[in-house]
Amino acid sequence: MRVLLGWMGPLLALLVLQPAGSMAAEVQCPVPTIPHGRLNPAQKNLTAGSAAMLECDAGYVPAGSNTVKCLSSGRLQPRAPACTLGRCPSPPAVDHADRRLSYELLVGSTVTYFCRHGYMLIPGVSPTTTCLTDFTWSAVPALCQMVQCPSPDIVNGRVTSGKQDKYSVGQQVEFQCNPGYTMWGSQRIQCWSDGNWKPPVPYCDKVCVPPPLITSGQHTGVRTELFPYGMEVKYSCAEGLSLIGDESIYCTSEDGVNLTWSGPAPVCRVVRCPRPVVAQGRMDLSRHTFSYGTSVHFSCNEGFVLHGSAESRCVADGTWQPALPECQPALCPKPQVANGKLTSTDQMWYPINATVTFECHEGYHHFSGDGEAALKDSWTATCLADGNWTPLPKCKKQGDADVCGEVAYIQSVVSDCHVPTEDVKTLLEIRKLFLEIQKLKVELQGLSKEFLEHILH
Repeated sequence: MRVLLGWMGPLLALLVLQPAGSMAAEVQCPVPTIPHGRLNPAQKNLTAGSAAMLECDAGYVPAGSNTVKCLSSGRLQPRAPACTLGRCPSPPAVDHADRRLSYELLVGSTVTYFCRHGYMLIPGVSPTTTCLTDFTWSAVPALCQMVQCPSPDIVNGRVTSGKQDKYSVGQQVEFQCNPGYTMWGSQRIQCWSDGNWKPPVPYCDKVCVPPPLITSGQHTGVRTELFPYGMEVKYSCAEGLSLIGDESIYCTSEDGVNLTWSGPAPVCRVVRCPRPVVAQGRMDLSRHTFSYGTSVHFSCNEGFVLHGSAESRCVADGTWQPALPECQPALCPKPQVANGKLTSTDQMWYPINATVTFECHEGYHHFSGDGEAALKDSWTATCLADGNWTPLPKCKKQGDADVCGEVAYIQSVVSDCHVPTEDVKTLLEIRKLFLEIQKLKVELQGLSKEFLEHILH
């Protein structure tokens, strides 16, 4: 009995301290909302000392322990249970490919592969893989295939380095053209990682046969083996010989397919033309020998006129072409004077130094360059050595002379004094006023004459 009372003592003391009619409240831990996760079993509160498992959605994992406990202090352990995105292990290796890794291989992230040198992606295949919610990677098919260049074909030529159906990256091929053809492009090409040949495959084009040789001469292609399209060769002759024909010929095509030379080869020949002699004429060269191709320019002595071409050339048959000109005596045509007539010999042509005489028709007078009427009744003109006359007279009425003088004055002002175009109109208005005054003066003179005659009678 004593032992029982000893054990009950503390318990009785505790009951005495509790308020009458109440018991100690049970300790509970409230469970927060867990994004992407939940407790199993699901419940809103945990009592002290109880535990539950933390379950996360697909692709998520517990952040720390997956067991949640309620402590006697009323706190959860861990305090804030959470679910975070899960991670995938390293992505799988792919033959002949490398990958660009991201720092975090979280669920939903993507890794891209790229082919190594000498390989290329298979058309239509995606080079990526994705981290799935079960923490595995999506299937990766074969991605890369070996790069190969096709066998290069060259028309009118051949491969000299060993022909294959396919060539791998880095392999080189050399070519050679068939006889009679020349190569355009690089003789050696290489297979690149994009499956193309670089430089591009060359081609073999036809060439012209060697240009013909000529006697006593040579051409510039004597040391050349091939003569491709567009090539030029020039010919030259030995000293003392003339080159007859085209100096240069070209390798060209008349039908767009076959190649031929642009013309026949020239020939070397001794060509001498006689000294050109033109009576009453002279030439611009003082030489005594005239070989093929020499050109001479002619002119006539004073008093003679050149008839024919002023220049002639020594041609292959030893003649001058065009034919040598002639120098004929210079003649002046019959002079024509408006409102005047000849009083001397009347003929169609006049020799040099011939003189003719003129007089003006009735009512007209000869006027000099300054507009003043000349006093004499006849005038002369002389035929000059160049076939032209000395200045011919001008027969005009008195009023016409005034008008012509004014026109000449206006022309001289415009040309010699450089009067601006906009000022010419003003000048013409002034001249018009002058002519009106002149006309009025004439009318006044007529009235004065009639008045005097009236007084006298």
